Amino acid sequence: MKIGIVTYWKSSCNYGEQLQNYALQEYLKDMGHEPFLIRYDYDSDRIKLPRHKKIGKLLDPKQAPGYLKAVRCGRKLAKESIIHPRGFEAFRQRHLSMSRIYSSADDLAADPPAADMYITGSDQVWNSFEGGLEQMRNRLRVFFLDFGGEDVMRASYAASWGRNDIPDEEKVFIKPLIDRFDAVSVRERTGIGICKGLGRDDAVVALDPVMLFDAGKYRELYRGSSVDHSGEKYLFFYYMNNDGDYNRKAVFDLAESMGLKVIYVTDDWHDGLPRSFPDVYEWLNMLDNAEYVVTNSYHCSLLSIVFEKRFGVIRRFGKYAGMNTRMDSLFDLCGIEPRYIDDDDFEVLMRPPQKPDAGRIGNVLKPDQVIGAA
Repeated sequence: MKIGIVTYWKSSCNYGEQLQNYALQEYLKDMGHEPFLIRYDYDSDRIKLPRHKKIGKLLDPKQAPGYLKAVRCGRKLAKESIIHPRGFEAFRQRHLSMSRIYSSADDLAADPPAADMYITGSDQVWNSFEGGLEQMRNRLRVFFLDFGGEDVMRASYAASWGRNDIPDEEKVFIKPLIDRFDAVSVRERTGIGICKGLGRDDAVVALDPVMLFDAGKYRELYRGSSVDHSGEKYLFFYYMNNDGDYNRKAVFDLAESMGLKVIYVTDDWHDGLPRSFPDVYEWLNMLDNAEYVVTNSYHCSLLSIVFEKRFGVIRRFGKYAGMNTRMDSLFDLCGIEPRYIDDDDFEVLMRPPQKPDAGRIGNVLKPDQVIGAA
């Protein structure tokens, strides 16, 4: 079958986003299908706030600092991506089959790509935390497959809500869209309850695409990368998009006390700590060869399990706190003890790696089973 996939893909600094794209296409190709990424430009399709609401945020002492900071951060990140390119577009061009770029939900609805099936997922395609329904309406239309003819099958694969519940207005908006799906699978067990609240009692849990392969697949992917870290002793620190007050310097202090250097990869430039800007291949090399891993990233945690690393997870907080459900579900799915770091207590890093419970993993659906149910 020809299978069009909508998911997050545009990031210039989110490694897990690129690898989940890669893994799902690789698995579907191995099944004999023809998968391709539908390159929907979700950033340009964000609905802008009305002028009076922007002014209201600027005048509100509680909202103004966060609003202004978000604007500044977006501009700085775009500039930094030019100064320190991480080769993501080159990775996509090399490893992904892709459609033309669709500028909007309307563009996609007017000229949908030919396919036998559309899949939404994986990643947090059903999370509207960046602006709620008011600003994310068009994005949600696409990520709930509101395009194409009725003859095309529709399914979600390991789609993440990234939260425990959704507002009533979103339920009203989403229900007629998810009703059209031939099969529904989510990444976290908490997502089952949300789906049931929308009338999808048939929703099941599916493996994140990155978990579809063992360590050998990713070692083969990064083999021959320009920089090899296998002879070094270091702590790998990967910290993503959270403007909270976690003391990242504590990670550097810990490594120094252990006689290790830190390789720090992030999209956050506020702390003034020395950072690295690897491409996807070197990032995998860094992770695989680290003595210890500290992260707040779902996919970095998942790959730490795949590579059997000693790792610890920094919890999300603020507007990102709901994303902790992903980690809870990951630990439960793998049947391993939670590996959270509390403040600057790094005891969890001293625990030996735990292999996933094969029985639990074996009971979670894979793409062939989800497609077969459609």
